Amino acid sequence: MDLSARARDYAVQKHGAQTRKYSDEPYVTHLDAVVRLLTEHAIEEENVLAAAYLHDVVEDTLVTMQEVVDEFGDDVARLVYWLTDDETGNRKSRMKMATWRLAQAPWNAKLIKLADIVDNTRSISEADPNFGPVFLREKRAVLSEMAEVEGDRITNHPLYRQAAAQVMADAASPAARAG
Repeated sequence: MDLSARARDYAVQKHGAQTRKYSDEPYVTHLDAVVRLLTEHAIEEENVLAAAYLHDVVEDTLVTMQEVVDEFGDDVARLVYWLTDDETGNRKSRMKMATWRLAQAPWNAKLIKLADIVDNTRSISEADPNFGPVFLREKRAVLSEMAEVEGDRITNHPLYRQAAAQVMADAASPAARAG
């Protein structure tokens, strides 16, 4: 079994009965969507796809970074590390730290995050008009910081453009303006 397939199986097992917050679909539908977005943009390295399947496993389950290292090695674990938010402090400080971290993250971690933003923006902004504007503001900050650090390298990437278009289009919606 290849690395990304092993990571998918592991994520399915560890996320267990978790569902997407707004749709009650199995959580793996989000992970599959992130990987699909990456492959649609010709990102097919096994360690990147494996990390995409595992990008929420430390945050949302009892899995530790050490377990990710042990199961999938340093290359995958390093990407998962950059994508894992610190859950201490209030939302504002957590999001500020995440924005800073993601701006400094390795290129492939940024690409995974962009795919994550695209998929989450679709579901959150449509399903939760109260939280949607907060989420969109936070994602615009992440994209802005990434652009500041990477410049044209990232802003010219089709996945960045897709994420930015999604975040900006949703930001212009009546529900987002109301927030």
